[in-house]
Formats: sequence, structure tokens, C-alpha cells
Amino acid sequence: VTSKEITDLIIGFQAVITLLISLRAFYLYSKTRSDTLFIVGLSMAVIGIGGIAGVIGDYLITSQAFNTFWFRYIGQIVSYLFIFFISLPGAERHLRLLKWFNIIASLALFAMLVLTPVLPPIPGVTLTEVLSGARGVVCLAICFNYYFVMYGKKGTRFAFLMCAAFLLIATGIGVYTIKFSTPNPLPYDYAGDSTRALGLVLMLAAFFAG
Repeated sequence: VTSKEITDLIIGFQAVITLLISLRAFYLYSKTRSDTLFIVGLSMAVIGIGGIAGVIGDYLITSQAFNTFWFRYIGQIVSYLFIFFISLPGAERHLRLLKWFNIIASLALFAMLVLTPVLPPIPGVTLTEVLSGARGVVCLAICFNYYFVMYGKKGTRFAFLMCAAFLLIATGIGVYTIKFSTPNPLPYDYAGDSTRALGLVLMLAAFFAG
């Protein structure tokens, strides 16, 4: 088993867990008609599809032009931003509008995925680090802006698991991003992806724990 295969296995595991979170959120949405759950479900679906697209690109498409990092990085930034938006005070008054903006943004992201074969690689390490690290910044903002505050006020199991999940996801992304500026990126790759996977497992547990 090569290091690339191990990395792709972890990414594939992340994608499966992310899609399970999405399915759970949509199932709860079908019961409650909560726009919050719809936004979470669609956002996590975009992130999960990005992971699957990355693995497929590695194994089934040989063209070097098929670079999914634009979709994966920007898709995660935008999707986590919508989860951040619904965590803001007073967001419940604008949920229907956020839902439609989320749908439009997701369609634009999927158009980017379709255009992946003609998109150039991300130019330069610096931009790659910025796009990668931005995902972690948004996740950290979600953790401290909403779930950490909610847990401090209510102390629910759901809030604790979600706070821990986004903290782990942010930490994992931060560790992963270090790999772009080090001569030996493999340990950061493994540690970052594994930490993020653990955060996603906790998020899935939160949606089943309630």
C-alpha cells in the first residue's frame, strides 16, 4: 500500500461520513422542514462530493488537467460559510433567503466541477495554502461563534459534539495546510486528514445523538 493510497483511503472515508451527515440532515429536514437542516444537508453534500471527485480523479482519470482542488477547496469554504451564516444571531429571520443562496452557490460549484478538465492547476503554493487554510478559519469561527456559545449556555450533548467536531476539523485542516511549506509533507498529510475524519465522525454522532 503506497502513501497515496493511504491518503485516498482516508479522503474516501471522510467523503462517506460527510455524505452520511448530509443524508441524516436531509432525513431530519423531511420530518421538520427546517431550513437550517436543509442548508447543513446541502453544504455537507457538496463537501462529500468534492472528496469523492478527488478520489475518482486520482484513480479513474489519467489526465493531469483533471485538478479537483479548485472545487474541493472553494466548495468547502463556501459550504462551511453557509453553516457559519446560519449560526449568526438573528439568522433565523433570513433562513429562507440563505437557503436559496445556498442552492445557487451549490449549482455554481457543481458547474465548476464540470469545468474541472479545462481549469488550470492552482497557481503557486501560496494560493494553495490560503485556500486550504481558509477552510479551517471558517470551521474555527463556527466552533466559537455558535456551538461553543450554545454549549456554554445549554450544555447539551449535541452542542458539545458539534463544538468538538468543528474544532477537530479546523485543527486537521490547519495541520494539513502545513504540508505545503515543509520538505516532508507526509506526516502532516496523515495527521491532518485523520484528525479531520475524527471530527466528521463526531459530527455524524451529534446528528444521531440529538
